[in-house]
Amino acid sequence: MKVSNKDKAFLGVYWMTIMGLASVVIRLLITMSLSRLLLPQEFGQVATIQIIISFAEIFWMMGVGSAIVQKKQLSDDYIATGNTLNLILGLIIYLTIFIFASAIASLVGSDDITMLRVLSIVFVIHSISGVSEALLQKEMRFKTISIINTVAAIINGAVAIILALNGFGAWSLVFAQIISVLFQTVMSIIKKPIKFRLIIEKESAKELINFGTGYALSKLFNNIANQGDYFVVSQTLGSAALGYYNRAYQLLLVPTNLIATVMERVLFPLLAMYQDEHEKIRYVVMNLTALIAILAFPITIVSLTMGADLVQVVLGPKWEETILPFKILIVSLFFRMAYKIGDALVRSLGAVYKRLWVQIAYATLVIGGAYIGKEWGIVGVAVTTTIAIIINYFIMTFLIGHLVELKIRELLGYLTPIILVSIVIGGVSYLISTPVATLPYALIRLIVMTFAVGFMYLLAFKFVIIKYMPEDFRGFIEIVKDQTTRKLVPKKKIIK
Repeated sequence: MKVSNKDKAFLGVYWMTIMGLASVVIRLLITMSLSRLLLPQEFGQVATIQIIISFAEIFWMMGVGSAIVQKKQLSDDYIATGNTLNLILGLIIYLTIFIFASAIASLVGSDDITMLRVLSIVFVIHSISGVSEALLQKEMRFKTISIINTVAAIINGAVAIILALNGFGAWSLVFAQIISVLFQTVMSIIKKPIKFRLIIEKESAKELINFGTGYALSKLFNNIANQGDYFVVSQTLGSAALGYYNRAYQLLLVPTNLIATVMERVLFPLLAMYQDEHEKIRYVVMNLTALIAILAFPITIVSLTMGADLVQVVLGPKWEETILPFKILIVSLFFRMAYKIGDALVRSLGAVYKRLWVQIAYATLVIGGAYIGKEWGIVGVAVTTTIAIIINYFIMTFLIGHLVELKIRELLGYLTPIILVSIVIGGVSYLISTPVATLPYALIRLIVMTFAVGFMYLLAFKFVIIKYMPEDFRGFIEIVKDQTTRKLVPKKKIIK
């Protein structure tokens, strides 16, 4: 029986969420272990090198993977050309970093030249499977993708912990990343092999480069935004401060990667199929934005009321300087998560050059704000970065409104009941946080508050939110419930 695109999308969200939950647990356990085995300076040391790697990664693939996912019809020559370009770019990036490592490292205030050269081998390894990974995403084989990513996360953590226990320090993180990338590459090729041909077909290359240039430039400025605050902290406040700030930001990314990134990866190929049907796209964007708000606001409330306990449980007692920056950054959680949905939509429509201007504005806000905020240390940088994320979400939302004729007041109609309920629950949570704080052990306090906030949201959703939401959202929730029931409840066998 042929599976519909709607079912493929749901199954994609289902599998990536299940594996995403597993990954979150795994990564939290790894973070808890490594935060106790490595020093803030060692995390900062690798985070500085990662700034360079993340920028180089943009030019490594040059948007080839996204171009393959976005294009409706693929030819063998198109795939072969994309693979050839990918391999060439991977080798060029590696050789460039290897030769000019000293000058490149000095740009971010690092003197770890050997570490940079060693870690940059990931570009050669990963370039071999870049097109295979894109084809897996295009075919919406999210179960395969999520399993590969989850196992890679386990390998990464296991290797890092073993090496850290044996005194490898910051190198533990470097070798762990290389080995996990090697695993992802091998498994992606096994699951989606492609015919190896080194050719560059003129028309295919022209189309790939045109899309890829716009994609790469927008990704460049997005990366400047994502790494810009790290760069400023590293250059002005030092590697130890970057280690604290990096851990705070990584805690923000846990729910973002679990929920929003899962949806983004599923939505991109799905929306690319419906790129000419704006009514369907508006329906998806508004309902998913509301769903993200329902998921993001409880996490934000728990993090704000119990941030100190959360940091103590996850990172340990030596990370107290991370608490306040984390509480500030978590305010931006909904905006960061919802922005990813808009980003997937803009890419699916092929509007990469319009997306570029949004990313330029975002990067300017982050870096400019970080240079202002550094006067108050990493707390000041956290404040300006949070403001930049919120402004960036509104800019992207206005762009989406222009592209698919989405009216902002319609979107507000979906969000207003959730926002009002969240304000009330937030106030109640603040009041009960005082008696909860008298309980013994940080983990117990965190669990009690999480259950309390979760229970209040369940009641509010059943008796208030769903009642005052637009009719389309109620229908959307019924579809989700129906699909979930069909997936989770096994079909009864018919006995003849």
